[in-house]
Amino acid sequence: MAKDNRYVVTMDVYVYAPNDYMARTRAHKLADKIDADVTEIGEQPFASINYRKLEDHSKPTPKSDKDKPLPF
Repeated sequence: MAKDNRYVVTMDVYVYAPNDYMARTRAHKLADKIDADVTEIGEQPFASINYRKLEDHSKPTPKSDKDKPLPF
């Protein structure tokens, strides 16, 4: 069997959410399902050229983790 070549695939996905936090949560949940990285998240209303890039596109920590005591 021949060795497969490596390709770079860029995917754009629209995520609907009521706020920035939920957009980040849903984006990362989807990325985890397809084993992908989230490189940018922005808000773009349907049929609009306006785009707002989120400053923080990191994976949110679950709210239950915030309630746990620190290990030190």
